[in-house]
Amino acid sequence: MIKLILVRHAATCANEKGELSGISECDLSETGKNQVEKLTDYLKYQTVDKIYTSSSTRTKKTIDLFAGYKGIDISIKKNLNELDFGDFDGWKFKEIEEKFPVEYLKLIKEGNNYKFPNGESLIESYNRVSQELDSIIKDTLNLDTNISELDNISSELERVNSKKSKTIVICSHAGTIRNIVAYLISKDYKNHWNYKIDNASVSVVEIENGFSVLTMLNNTEFLK
Repeated sequence: MIKLILVRHAATCANEKGELSGISECDLSETGKNQVEKLTDYLKYQTVDKIYTSSSTRTKKTIDLFAGYKGIDISIKKNLNELDFGDFDGWKFKEIEEKFPVEYLKLIKEGNNYKFPNGESLIESYNRVSQELDSIIKDTLNLDTNISELDNISSELERVNSKKSKTIVICSHAGTIRNIVAYLISKDYKNHWNYKIDNASVSVVEIENGFSVLTMLNNTEFLK
């Protein structure tokens, strides 16, 4: 079994201003810094095998304290980045509506197919994240060994079995986590917006023999 612990980065100054925040860097707010400590305290008793983040500073700063506590190096995956809002990165939706009304109407009309100028569409981000997740799961299972060629088959089967029970932390973004959950639960980007993912929240998906179960979604109780 693979247990995925999905963590959204803590609150940033951009989040608190209501600005779109994709590939641009933004600092954790004071609220976010407090969330990091509570998140670390909540997760510290988890047995974790691997920690992944996007390439954004805000995700690394969110999980760095926990990674240090566990003594685990962080693996950075650019394909776990947030949706690329392109030219509208750092803008508020209200500002886009007021200053670029034609483009805003196009965004509303095209929905998931809409590609942000010099950015990407939600569907493109879904495909990017899904491919990266497949790669992470494959690396985690690591079942390339040809058991029939081994002298001690029983011990190797036990070793492979143990590899099937792993816990992975992925610290990324709201859009990325929604993509992961939508991909694992329904294999369809159309359910993307059905999942609420707050700052510093924890969601959990357990995967057994290719079947995924969402056991926790958007838990923020520990932040109170």
